[in-house]
Amino acid sequence: MVMFGKLGISAVLALFSLAASAANGDSTLERKRQHIDSFITALHQKGQFNGSIVVAQNGAILYEKSIGLANFYSKDSLKSDYLYQMASVSKSVTAAAVMLLYQQGEIDLEDKITKYLPELPHYHSIKIKHLLHHTSGIPDYIYRFNSIWKKDDYMTNDDLLSIYATKKYRISGKPGYAFNYCNTNYAFLASIVERVTDQDFDDYVRDNIFEPLGMCNSMVFNPKKNQEECRKVVGHFWNGRRYQAITNDYRNGVVGDKGVFSSAHDMMRFEQILYTNILFTDATIEKTLSKTMLNSGKESEYGCGWRIRQIDSIPVVLHYGFWNSFRTGILCFPETHTTFVILNNTTGYKSSPINNREEIIRELMTVLFPQETVPVEVIASEKEDPEENPENPEEPVRQEGEGE
Repeated sequence: MVMFGKLGISAVLALFSLAASAANGDSTLERKRQHIDSFITALHQKGQFNGSIVVAQNGAILYEKSIGLANFYSKDSLKSDYLYQMASVSKSVTAAAVMLLYQQGEIDLEDKITKYLPELPHYHSIKIKHLLHHTSGIPDYIYRFNSIWKKDDYMTNDDLLSIYATKKYRISGKPGYAFNYCNTNYAFLASIVERVTDQDFDDYVRDNIFEPLGMCNSMVFNPKKNQEECRKVVGHFWNGRRYQAITNDYRNGVVGDKGVFSSAHDMMRFEQILYTNILFTDATIEKTLSKTMLNSGKESEYGCGWRIRQIDSIPVVLHYGFWNSFRTGILCFPETHTTFVILNNTTGYKSSPINNREEIIRELMTVLFPQETVPVEVIASEKEDPEENPENPEEPVRQEGEGE
């Protein structure tokens, strides 16, 4: 597993202060800021970056910028406190909610999901850990319901459970034997959190994760509540001639796999859970960031809501997201307590230079880790997001690989 140094909250605050003071007087850090700013500004001027980015070390922000438009039709400019659809980065938040309940003894990861979701008796062999690790074998709902959902309103997690209870979709194999990235897993986890806590998922996450971490610009979408803040930043697809705003999607009512809306600064706060004991004990952090040993004897890089890997020789914990033309990413480098948060509300066809998250990561690593060589092909080969469908830009097309 990736070893993170654990810091008490007072130590974290001290690091904030010390790192900020050092940054103010350190010309090397200033040159790094200028390098990053020149790079991001140049990308924006070429039409290849529209979004927000935060780079932090030891909890202190080294670089932060929001550049471009939140809405290409209203011409509203992006602001640092605007909320992005975090797409599959939401899974890291959902996993945190589950691991809190595990830490408190409210659930066991060995529990069968039918203990909490009794309407799914055909999934009696699936455990909570299988959902967390994407080893349940449950089929993904994302591309399954376009032909059967005819309502004008949102599909919710309860609707999703009802459909799976009725349709009794078969699992692809014995749970625990193979990694198969699946959004349904994390939607079901959100429902389990609701059943255990008797709270709406958005309320539980607000009370137990966002507020303790000081994430004042974060929320989970709930179609039953007024969520105007979630609509300020719009996803846009570049069709080769113009940007096309992505209209509302009935699947946005399903949360857990997606549905967290947050700012880049708030997501930097969120990654503190990996470095400190502000939410989790050392044992819970270790369990969260341990790779999964499959029953087949193989190892999966996916832990509990995070991927644990190396880019070149540098250990990193990360999650990426892609939904409705929002491309998101959070990367945590434990050896230097460095964090990248990259949020973008534009995307394009597969070959479009707009889809350049890997290029941005490479450049940031070159600046922050100058002694390391980070070949761009190493990062590009690990691309996780599906591409937009040229015929229907609102729906992603799965590519060969691990998913979002």
